[in-house]
Amino acid sequence: MTLRIVTDSTADLSAEAVAHHGISVVPLSILFGDEELRDGVDITSEQFFKRLARESTLPTTSQPSPASFQAVYERLRDEGATEILSIHVSSKLSGTLQSARQGAEAVSNVRFRHVDSGTVSLALGMSVLAAAAVAADGGALDAAQAAAEDRLTRTHLFFALDTLEYLRRGGRLSRGGELVGTLLKVKPILTIENGELIATGRVRTRAKAIEDLLQRVSALRPITHCAAIHATTPDDLQYVVDRLDGMVPDAQVLTARITPVLGVHAGPGIIGLAVVTAGASPAATAPA
Repeated sequence: MTLRIVTDSTADLSAEAVAHHGISVVPLSILFGDEELRDGVDITSEQFFKRLARESTLPTTSQPSPASFQAVYERLRDEGATEILSIHVSSKLSGTLQSARQGAEAVSNVRFRHVDSGTVSLALGMSVLAAAAVAADGGALDAAQAAAEDRLTRTHLFFALDTLEYLRRGGRLSRGGELVGTLLKVKPILTIENGELIATGRVRTRAKAIEDLLQRVSALRPITHCAAIHATTPDDLQYVVDRLDGMVPDAQVLTARITPVLGVHAGPGIIGLAVVTAGASPAATAPA
């Protein structure tokens, strides 16, 4: 049996990581009016944020079609895959998982599993890498799914935004809606709980927001894997990486620039951290 791993572009995995681990990525789409662009294929993060700054109307996003997944699944089958593990963005944030399942229904002679990650960005990406490592070692579908799900149970994601305006306009903020009016004037700290985005803190400055993220991560030690992501602030990303190197010296820090489709909802200035804890997942604690 030959196992292949599929995810979507919200995993924020670099092209190098995708190629190295043999992962297939199905892109979501960004729509500027009637113009549809495939995430990370027809438009890069650099191009997107430059365009976002000059657009008067906020773009929208669209999940991949079932036919898009079907085409990828059939290609993998024709290349020899007999098992496919497809891991995707939280079903409470996107209909991507539903499209993936529908696309699989039209593909014969392949054993499928679909995983709702309940998360997004590199928190999703790190679970995909765990599954890809099993596949690379010749492991089967059950083992790869178990590895991905185990990592997801131990993964925590926190991020700071310059504003909640983009999330508010896109309707992606699930809880703490009563805070939106005040959070729009400060730096909101968000996390994901039960597959949904929630506001979990607020600070007055960007510097304090970054320190808040780092304190939340520190409280979760011991940590086995780290990831840091940014949109338009590479200097902040480097600062966070340097701090993480001192905080968790034995954990390699994965970095990325947020993909355009997530940039639609997060806006410029986002900085995020995802960590995987060792052993049982501790409860995340807010900084004092």
